[in-house]
Amino acid sequence: MRALVFLALIVIVLALVGWISFSKGPDRTSINIEADKIRQDTKQLMGSGGEMLHKAGDKVETAADRAPPEVPNNRPVTETR
Repeated sequence: MRALVFLALIVIVLALVGWISFSKGPDRTSINIEADKIRQDTKQLMGSGGEMLHKAGDKVETAADRAPPEVPNNRPVTETR
């Protein structure tokens, strides 16, 4: 039962984003998978994901350049029980 509800949710989400569409004629009903829309959206997603990773990498490099060198902790290790 959970699987059926999960599958229905997936179909609804795909229909809302425009990746699948439904059409009904006098003699038949059909489900259309919009391959061009899927291809276009995934290409756009990959491009924006790459941009985000590039910007994050730049921020990490900038922060690493500004960070002072780490001072080692020379305190002796003590055990507590």
